[in-house]
Amino acid sequence: MKKKGSFLGIILVLAAGVLWGFSGFFVNKLEPRGVASAQISVMRLGFTFIMMSVWALIFKRDAFVTKKRCVKYFIGGGLGMVGSSIFYFYAILMTSMSVAAVLMYTAPIIVVVLSIFVFREHLTFLKSVCCIASFAGAALVSGIIGGVGNVSVPGLLFGCAAGFSYACYSVFSSLALMRGAKPISVTVYAFGFATLAMLPFGQIPSLIQKITADPTIVLLALGQAIVSCLAPYVLYTIGLKYTDASNASIMSTVELVAATLIGLLAFGQTVSVPAIIGIVLVIGSVVMLNVKLPERSKKH
Repeated sequence: MKKKGSFLGIILVLAAGVLWGFSGFFVNKLEPRGVASAQISVMRLGFTFIMMSVWALIFKRDAFVTKKRCVKYFIGGGLGMVGSSIFYFYAILMTSMSVAAVLMYTAPIIVVVLSIFVFREHLTFLKSVCCIASFAGAALVSGIIGGVGNVSVPGLLFGCAAGFSYACYSVFSSLALMRGAKPISVTVYAFGFATLAMLPFGQIPSLIQKITADPTIVLLALGQAIVSCLAPYVLYTIGLKYTDASNASIMSTVELVAATLIGLLAFGQTVSVPAIIGIVLVIGSVVMLNVKLPERSKKH
């Protein structure tokens, strides 16, 4: 049974957000080697699916046994992964990384809205404030509020589509879990469908040539798959069993904070005063969402 707002769910989702933040570290290592964004996504999804499948075949074979009614949710979650990658890539091309990042973080707002209709969750005042604060914090951290980056209508549409796709994984995964699917089954099947859908965009022959010329690409891709894909998606999916999808989505905005701090420590990037304020807003929204809710529930 799902335990709303439990400590375990909070820790799992926050850990997932932090690990997702390491994705930029590996991208900054792979792009100078001539690996395109779509190829990075294919390796990230594909290697994760292979590793999870091998592990499941050895230790958890029942992961492949699931109810037919859950398959459509697995497909939905997988397409959510693919959509977020593709739309995010085009949003970057048409706007900038900072603008695209903020548009991606419309996801918590979308999840909150969808959860009202899909899961019958209540839109509380606290949840609304946290949602707005986390989005504002993401905007400050990325620099969009300071006027960084160009904005175009197609770019905005692609960015919002990325946020919607990103939100779909939370919603479809929660639906599958509610209908009896195991967390390992959700992640294995979602990654399987995501990999199949992403293959046409990966320019596989070109990718093979690049890997042959520079085998280090495989090592970096495996590191990215483990650190910023396999581990966080497993943690996040398990965390969805113990907290609402809307809460989890808001908490996952710590990814942008983690990415900023990693850029500061690993690449010597500077952090502006607005970015610091944004970090405080994101962390503050997480604290408000998860510390005050249990206290209020005890009063009833």
